[in-house]
Amino acid sequence: MEAQGSTGFAPVVEPKLWYGDRTRLTPKQEEAALGLSSTCGSGIPAYICTMKKSNIVKRQMAFSRQFSKRYIFARLGTYGCETKVFAGRDLFGSKLNFSMVHGELRLLGGWPLFVKNHRIEAGHVCAFMFEEEEEGDLSLRVHVLGTVPLPII
Repeated sequence: MEAQGSTGFAPVVEPKLWYGDRTRLTPKQEEAALGLSSTCGSGIPAYICTMKKSNIVKRQMAFSRQFSKRYIFARLGTYGCETKVFAGRDLFGSKLNFSMVHGELRLLGGWPLFVKNHRIEAGHVCAFMFEEEEEGDLSLRVHVLGTVPLPII
């Protein structure tokens, strides 16, 4: 039986992972993503996305409208900001811009170089972890979990 809050309703449990369009994980990839998300203290679930060619060759990376509205809009509003984006265990990061465009969070200004420098390719499954910095700003850490699992026939 679930514990109930003071209102008599069960507490709402936020998801630890938020899947982008048509993204599927192997059990091993899901375990890795859940492990990564458990270390994140921002309260924002890990955004799991299969990188498409458009994510690689365009000058931006867009997050789903639903995810952006539910978790990011309240922190950024309609304005953008400069942020640090890290790859894996990288300690230095790259400066990119967060921007809200048509209700979607987008990474702009340096995304193509970031992708190139970290060898992120179409077909890679990535976990985007939003981390809260001491100043209250959001930073982003990108982990490559592997490639898209093949469909079972």
